[in-house]
Amino acid sequence: MNGLIGGRTASDMPGLDIAELRSWQNFLEAALRLSAALNGSLEDQHDLMLIEVRLLDILNTSPTGSARMGDLAEALLASPSRITRLVGRLERRGLVRRADSREDARGVRAIITDEGRTAAEQAMITYGEDIRTHYLDRLSRSQMVATGDNCKRINAALKLTAPPTRLGWRSKPAATVERAEENATPA
Repeated sequence: MNGLIGGRTASDMPGLDIAELRSWQNFLEAALRLSAALNGSLEDQHDLMLIEVRLLDILNTSPTGSARMGDLAEALLASPSRITRLVGRLERRGLVRRADSREDARGVRAIITDEGRTAAEQAMITYGEDIRTHYLDRLSRSQMVATGDNCKRINAALKLTAPPTRLGWRSKPAATVERAEENATPA
């Protein structure tokens, strides 16, 4: 560590001072540990991953009990192929089923089953208890509100300025897709 950034001591990460780097590292580690704790508990008690519980909850709270696969991918910040695999796993367990979309002939909807509703409701109890244990009980009410407000501010800015991304993948810019289509040889 050497140098200054705006009069503050620079860290080993270019462009960040020590306090900024520590703040980021603490946030990231807490988010990863919290996610791992929630995921582990849900897998142990319900044989469901956190993302599967969130998917089931989306379907369970939907007025129709269903959602388009693409909408699930968007809501869960996951690639369409990951959602396809997750829905396939849940379908094999009898928790969801797939059906063609009435609104879009090319689309597929995931529909929660009665068994899926039961599983979702049971898993959401564990999820809520674990959120309280690992997150809420660690913060005062004002800290909780401040953390929520700060995360909302970050999310809002990312939605406005970041390219369309999902965890683990990034869509290709339109120019790249257009160039690929132009260079493709006709079949």
